[in-house]
Amino acid sequence: PRLLSQFFFADERVTRVVAEINGLDAQLDPQQYLVLLNQLHLSQAHLLAILERIMEECIPTQRHSRDYLVKFPEELLVDNLGNHMLFAAECLLAGTFLEVEEADGAQLRPQARNLLCSLELVRTVLREQSLSHPGSYPEPVRAVLVQFDRLFAEFELRW
Repeated sequence: PRLLSQFFFADERVTRVVAEINGLDAQLDPQQYLVLLNQLHLSQAHLLAILERIMEECIPTQRHSRDYLVKFPEELLVDNLGNHMLFAAECLLAGTFLEVEEADGAQLRPQARNLLCSLELVRTVLREQSLSHPGSYPEPVRAVLVQFDRLFAEFELRW
């Protein structure tokens, strides 16, 4: 039960669900599409929860301040704010987020792109680390975690 091992299996689950969604024709099977979207939401939430634990273990003193979280409603904080932010970033990049003014969307899209690229880099680095040395966090791993934490906090703050 090392965190990197947990991360590896959670990441595999996200990858598998995304592949299933990409291989499905949502028009032909809308019910299965909704089931898979729910599975994706749950598997991403699990992945982010493990990633949060990894950051708390690996870079506890280098985490970006989250004082701004007081601006969010309590029910959103309890219901996994990180997953909501990730979903918002994905929607912004896809151009499907309807509740954002175009000017705000134009400012948030580059941040969303940077955040999602950083998450992909974190996933790649942590997968490689989990396969080679699952008990350690060398400097390159810590560096990508610090970068991701900063970008995530900046995206949350702007939201």
